[in-house]
Amino acid sequence: MKKLSKFNQFISGILILSLTFIGSGCQKEDQEKAPQLPPESAFAMVFTDFEHQKDMLANETYVNRSVAALHVAFWSTTVFLHMAIPAATFKGAFNHEPELQEDGSWLWSYSVNVSQTTFTARLYGKATGNQVHWEMYISKTGIASFTDFLWFTGVSNIGATEGSWTLYNSPGNPIPFVDIDWHNNPDDTKGITYTNIVPDGPENGGYISYEVTGNNPYDASYTIFRKSMDNLVEINWNRETKAGQIRDPHHFSDNEFHCWDESGADIVCE
Repeated sequence: MKKLSKFNQFISGILILSLTFIGSGCQKEDQEKAPQLPPESAFAMVFTDFEHQKDMLANETYVNRSVAALHVAFWSTTVFLHMAIPAATFKGAFNHEPELQEDGSWLWSYSVNVSQTTFTARLYGKATGNQVHWEMYISKTGIASFTDFLWFTGVSNIGATEGSWTLYNSPGNPIPFVDIDWHNNPDDTKGITYTNIVPDGPENGGYISYEVTGNNPYDASYTIFRKSMDNLVEINWNRETKAGQIRDPHHFSDNEFHCWDESGADIVCE
């Protein structure tokens, strides 16, 4: 019995040692695998369904859709002016392979062109537990040059289905600018929210939220809060037919939805 006990101890020791090596091997394999990049939709909001048409503004038949388009245009213009460079550099990461760094992080290093100007990007991603932490450094040579400006930081889950970013305004004015919260589950809804975080700014706390809901008849929505006006706007529409509705207490002086049909013409809401 004594010999059998020693034999059992020997076998147990071998099993524990084997499991230790297996666990170490899995951990090492995870460390040597680059974290998954968040999808492009985690950074860039969709505005294409409300690209404004000038002929609608002058036509009283298209008031409801025009008001919706103007709200969206306000944000899309702001995004274009302040986020074109960080958005383009983030998109560029998908065309390059990362390299493992000594501290365990992964580095995507590359250049992109924005409006005929070349920017150099260094995107770092480092997994910690079930999260990935991101940092984007951007440089530019020539006129108004800058080096390694930390333009945005972020965090995402390992599966790259949800996360957030914090963007800073510009190298010349490196104040917090926009917080971005996003979720993108292929089997569920997806959405993204931009929140103004400019310190002491009149629109600090204002936001625009875009959601693909899958609802019927309207399967997408914007919720827009103008902080300076204390006005909450709700826009719902069908991405295929383009028919939709808007609730805008400030513009319409009521709390009702105002609708438009597939052509963009005003209709009575059903």
